[in-house]
Amino acid sequence: MKKAPNKNRTLIVLCLLISYVLLQFFWWGYHIISLTQEVNGDEAYVSRRLGMIMGEAAVFVSIIGIGAFYVIRSFYKEISLSKRQKNFSLSVTHELKTPIASTRLFAETLLNRKELSEEKKQSSLNKIVQEQDRLQQLVDKILLASSIGGSNQKLSIKPIALKEFVNSIIDSNSYYKNIENNIETSLILNFDDFYMTSVFQNLLDNARKYSSEDQSIIIQTKMDSSYLYLSFLDKGIGVPDKEKTKIFEQFYRVEDEDIRSSKGTGLGLYLVNEIVKMHGAKIYCQNNTPEGSIFTIQFKLENVKKSSASHS
Repeated sequence: MKKAPNKNRTLIVLCLLISYVLLQFFWWGYHIISLTQEVNGDEAYVSRRLGMIMGEAAVFVSIIGIGAFYVIRSFYKEISLSKRQKNFSLSVTHELKTPIASTRLFAETLLNRKELSEEKKQSSLNKIVQEQDRLQQLVDKILLASSIGGSNQKLSIKPIALKEFVNSIIDSNSYYKNIENNIETSLILNFDDFYMTSVFQNLLDNARKYSSEDQSIIIQTKMDSSYLYLSFLDKGIGVPDKEKTKIFEQFYRVEDEDIRSSKGTGLGLYLVNEIVKMHGAKIYCQNNTPEGSIFTIQFKLENVKKSSASHS
């Protein structure tokens, strides 16, 4: 289905207007120079006037060119954002419909098939709960994304035993299988547990989604004189180099078909990046060896301490 190219028309009109302004400028410049030569035959005077006119012309054309560059760049950014928002809407629609349809199917099975064994009934009920959990996670993610940019966002920072905290997240979801938590036991990190739960869940979801179930996901830490590095390593399909910074943009999804075929809304890594920045940290993506990705959060060392005993 073809759409009316309204945005392209706007760009064409803008380019035509700029072209008209420039042509008019050069046309009147030519007449001013010709008139100056007719009125005053002094070559030195004409050269000075010509130099002044050319200087003004250069400034004028530069201003027009810079302005046009920024306007056109903003125009294409808006188009890109609009496209991502449309893809987001389609993805969310699909993501919402799937658990609703699955829950309905399992519920109808329980209602219509009275002869089902207790084991099959229990299995259907478990699947209904899983689908509802999935639906709840999606709704929570959308709500969090809508509020995360607020200027009044407040964090409840407190010292938390990092390894125990990550273990509690892993244990809370049966989807998180084959995960090695190699975080140093004594590490205590200052953060908001509500928001950081979303960060770790999204990173684990992302790693699991693009890896096969038999491939392990490793969580590890290392420190230098200034920072604590918390890394999530997977052996999945990886992220192309040109996409490594774009994946943290709102609604953005990698153009690779292998990745596009997987479920997702383009919100997960955006939320991760925003929450990490709220904590004064930063996140980046690197290639794993021989395949896969490494997502690393870099925390300032002032937010880290070690304890000989485990704290909760």
